[in-house]
This record gives sequence, C-alpha cells and structure tokens, in this order.
Amino acid sequence: MPLPVCTHSCASLVRVLQAADTAAHPAYVVGGFVRDSILGRPCRDLDIAVQGEPFAVAQELSRVLHGTYVPLDEEHCVARVVLPPDLTTDPQDTSTIIDFVGYEHDIRNDLARRDFTINAIAVPAARVAAQMTSPAGASPEIALDAVDPYGGLHDLAAGMLRACNPEVFEADPGRLLRAVRLSHELAFTMDAATESLISASCQRVRDVAGERTHEELLRLLSLPQAAYSIHYLDRLGLLAPLFPELEECRDVEQPTCHFWDVLEHSIQTVATFEYVAGESEWRFGNDEMLGCVPDDPGCQIHLEGTLSGGASRGTLAKLACLLHDVAKPQTKTLDESGRARFLGHSKEGAIVARSILERLRFSQKEIAYVEMLVYHHLRPAQLSNEGLPTARAVYRFFRDTRDAGPGILYVAMADYLACRGPLFTMSEWHNVCDLIGFIIAEHRRQEAVAAPSKLIDGHELMRWLGLRPGPEVGILLEAIREAQAAGLVCSREEALQLAKKTVEREQVTVRTAK
Repeated sequence: MPLPVCTHSCASLVRVLQAADTAAHPAYVVGGFVRDSILGRPCRDLDIAVQGEPFAVAQELSRVLHGTYVPLDEEHCVARVVLPPDLTTDPQDTSTIIDFVGYEHDIRNDLARRDFTINAIAVPAARVAAQMTSPAGASPEIALDAVDPYGGLHDLAAGMLRACNPEVFEADPGRLLRAVRLSHELAFTMDAATESLISASCQRVRDVAGERTHEELLRLLSLPQAAYSIHYLDRLGLLAPLFPELEECRDVEQPTCHFWDVLEHSIQTVATFEYVAGESEWRFGNDEMLGCVPDDPGCQIHLEGTLSGGASRGTLAKLACLLHDVAKPQTKTLDESGRARFLGHSKEGAIVARSILERLRFSQKEIAYVEMLVYHHLRPAQLSNEGLPTARAVYRFFRDTRDAGPGILYVAMADYLACRGPLFTMSEWHNVCDLIGFIIAEHRRQEAVAAPSKLIDGHELMRWLGLRPGPEVGILLEAIREAQAAGLVCSREEALQLAKKTVEREQVTVRTAK
C-alpha cells in the first residue's frame, strides 16, 4: 500500500531516512512502521536499524533537525530522537519518535531478535524515503526489496500473529501481554504454537516492569470488546499471575440473583460496560435494551476525556469494572438462611484496587478515579429505597464522588446487567435506566441552578454572623449550596437565614470575632 504523499510535516522524516542510509552503513526501516504501512494503518513513529552503533547518527540528526536526543539503551545500542511537532503546517501535529538500533554485518541479525514475524520485516530506508516523496497511487509498494526471513509478509496477508522463534517470550516477558494486545488491535489470529509458548511462559508476566504492564494493559482495555481479550488472557494463563487478587474470585458463588461466579461476573461487567457505553455489542443485548440507556452527551464527553498518562476515563472505567468485586472473597459470609453476603466489599475492594494499580505504576489521578468507581459502584442503587431519590441525595452523590459521578453511573448499569446476565427482565432494566436517567437529569438541573449563581461567599457569612475564619464557615457554605441545589433557597437573604438556623439548630461550634 502506498504511503501518503510527503508534506512539509513529514519532510523531516524523509531527511532522516536519507541521511541515515549510506553505502558504508545501510539503514533499514523495521518494525511497526513497515507493518502498519502494509496494512494501510496510520503510522508515524519510525524504527531505523543502522549498521554499527547508532548514537553518532542519532546525535547528528537531532542537531540538524532541532530534535531531542536520548541515549535510550546503551547496552542494546538503542538511541532515540524526538522531533517537535510542526504546528506551522498542522495545529494538531504531534511529536515524532524515531528509534535507532544498531546491527552488525547483516540486517537479519536485528530481525532475529524481534518478537513476531510481522514485526521482523526490514525495508531499505532509501525505498521508504522514495515512496514518501512519490505521488499518491504512483509510489512503489513499500514491501519491494523487503528483507523478510520469517515470512512476515505472508503472515500479514493471512492475518496471523506468529512468534519469530521459541525463545521470544523467555527473552522478553513483556511480549506476553503485547501478543494479546496486538492480535486484538490488528484483528489477527494467533497461531497455536505461539499460544503454547505464551502458556508455557505465562508466570513470567510477573517479572515485567509495572510501567510496561501498565501501558500494554491500558492499550488493550482501550480497544472495543476488551472483555474478549480478558477472557483470552485467562485462557492463556496470563490473568492469574497478572491479577492474583482476581484469581481468588474464581468459583466464588453468589446469591441466586447472580448468573455467574464472581470472576466471570467481573469480566462480564467489562462487556456490559462497553455495551451501555455504545462501544461494543453484548451477546445478550438487543436494540430495545440499548434504547433504554440514558442518552446524555455530558456523560459521553466525561468517558472520552483523559486523565494523566493519556488514558480515557472510559478505559479506566473498564478496569474498575474488572476490579469492582475483587474483595468479595474476603468479605463473604453466610446469613442464617445460607444466603451469601459480601458486606463492605466495595470499601475493601477500593483498597485492593489501589494496591494493584500502585503495583502496576498507575498515576495517582488514575488510581484515584478507579478507586472512586470501585468504592461507590453500589451507591446509585442505594440512593433511594423506593421510588426516585431526593434532590438532596443526588446532590450528595455528586458532591462525594466529585468528577467520577458519570463513570459510577455507567458502572452501576453494567454491574446490573452482568449480575443478571440472560436472566434479566425488561421491566427491571427499565427501572435501572429510569433511575440513572433521573439522577443525570437532576444533576444537570442542579448545576444549572447552583453553578452560575453563588448566593453568598464566606466573607459575607462571617460578617453577618460575626464568625472568625475556620472550618465551620465551610460547613455552612456547603449547607447553603446543597439547599440551593435542592431548590430550598433562592436568594442571599434566604441563604443567610438558613445559615443562622443551622448554627442554632445544629449547635455548630463557631469562633466569634472579637
């Protein structure tokens, strides 16, 4: 497949390719750029194999192109150049990463160290440069002159993911998760021999640095039908060593309202979350069910938004779905009738989830978000015993959950469907969706009332009541905001009267001004 016509924004890449490739030291483009170009997928970052040591080449190109040079791995002869975005031609342009790796004598020496056959294809750098500067449609195929000792071109055409040799996972256990993610991302089938190699090395996934596992896990969960990949991880033996806490959930029976044991319920909750979020189909779903899900653009924007590290809240919510019942085994008790109870499992689960994500080097913002979803996943159903929740209950839910509220509501819907499975009834589902829809609508109403108009500030409150600064002022202001959101106070005077009555009724200890 021809590469796009070269524009000013990619001219620097052509300069890199031309400069790196010399008669004395031939250079090749390898890895993902070649693979994705052949598949017609977007590709930008480059891996370039240079004969000899790559550091001098990378340093010189970094200087000429005003990039940033990073000696990435001196032991394995890997250097990196980061080119800044060209915002003059494209405001959406992002940084380009070029990794240079050294090889000795023959490019096949480099390809022999690679993971999968589809990544072990090398194309002369001059060929790629020529194609990038040719008119679209008239460019020669990038695969021409390719060095392909392991049949990667055949596997690309066949949609097959195959390990280059039997030692690939022992050499680098980080490839274990990468194999599952790549097969899902490309919609490729993994050959049976590669599956057997992964199963034989599955315990080594524990040896992978948390940062690498974190990256691969989020990339996998960001894809549609992530629940399928989680089942695949389990079938290959990777899920248990990756999440030993989840393994404790296997075969833990639940009350009869549940269709699956705790582990399968947790994986199914990922599938049902993707379903209610409009991302993937669910095998028990139908159009009528999907039509009941509240249609709120604000919630969708929330789930699509990103936290630190680039992961979307929707991706992190899938992780929360997987972990939301992780503490059920340790909290399980039987009541007098023999019915299983899991009192406190959401609170304990939040603690376990935090421990898991810290082990996998998630950022504090990511951890806090997942922790909040696990801790409060039962809260929406508890807002009211009968009928719809009060305005105060809705206000307090969003006050306590802060910016995680919409994610919790979607996890709650997913949890219900994954609880009932094929046993669900449309009447029950209507009730669940009506509750969630009411909570969303009431929150929007409260935001429209309270957010634009602040009735009173702390300074006014202190002057009118003769208070000194302290936490009591914050308590009174929060009481006013809650009453305003519930429609109980609408003016400054009413707010002041409420504050005065709160002090008198609750006997709030205040420090009076002297």
